[in-house]
Amino acid sequence: MNTFTKTITTIALTLSTIGMANAANQVVAADDSVTSKLCVVAAQGSRVELHNAIKESGLSKKYIAQNVNCNDQSILEFVQTHSDSPEKINNVLTNGRYNTNVNITDLASN
Repeated sequence: MNTFTKTITTIALTLSTIGMANAANQVVAADDSVTSKLCVVAAQGSRVELHNAIKESGLSKKYIAQNVNCNDQSILEFVQTHSDSPEKINNVLTNGRYNTNVNITDLASN
């Protein structure tokens, strides 16, 4: 009986820890503005929901990528920080032009 109790306690603690970890990554809008909604949807990581939110906002992807700020960051930086799939979402916002790769060219060797 003692082993059973320990097992149940361990499972309960594990599941509650997982729940707290998931809750920590949630982004909540501070108001009902269009840009706040776009920030939240972009951070959630669903391309379909982001596409629908962009259509509802009436703003272009280019305008959103260049002008929308979330918590004093550009929306691209905000997504990079808070989303589980930032490359996917930022590619939606920039029409596939978002690139985090850095190329280094040695100019002295030329």
